[in-house]
Amino acid sequence: MESAPEPPPGLIAAVRAGEAEALDRWYRGEHPRVWKLCLGFLADRAEADDVAQEAMLHLFDRLDDWDPGRPWSAWRNTVVLNLCRDRVRRRAARRRAEDRAAEAGFPDRLPDPARAAEGGEVAEVLRAALAELTPREREAFVLRELEGLATGEVAAQLGVGESTVRSLLTLARRRLRGLLAPRLGIAEGGDA
Repeated sequence: MESAPEPPPGLIAAVRAGEAEALDRWYRGEHPRVWKLCLGFLADRAEADDVAQEAMLHLFDRLDDWDPGRPWSAWRNTVVLNLCRDRVRRRAARRRAEDRAAEAGFPDRLPDPARAAEGGEVAEVLRAALAELTPREREAFVLRELEGLATGEVAAQLGVGESTVRSLLTLARRRLRGLLAPRLGIAEGGDA
């Protein structure tokens, strides 16, 4: 699987210069990649929608921080990964606060309308399966399998060794196979 293409030469410079057409081309080219990363990292469509918008603004605001000597996709993926990690931390803190509030006698949590509105059984099954992975397994899986990065690139972006990435991928694949096989009617370890 190939990595997503880098933006055309000069596009980032044109966006930095304030050219509206360049900004439109850049946004249309990058948003789908950013959204896919967010969905993979967060395993939640509503969260991915929110964080992808935030990430696009964040990337645009920090274009001057990008070093053209570094691959664009590596910089972009790092920015998106950090925003997703922040969202996961905030979500966990909110859950802890809600749990403490429930223990103190506040009403139970209200149902999440975004989650209730999500449609499509296949999308839900895949999202649920990704959500079962640990954050590190999910990060490695998304970067390697969905983004098509080489193991060395994944290791560099996650700040771990290649052997750690291989271990995370093995664990993620095994867990996904175990979660998805019964739903897809595949014997575990077998083919369709």
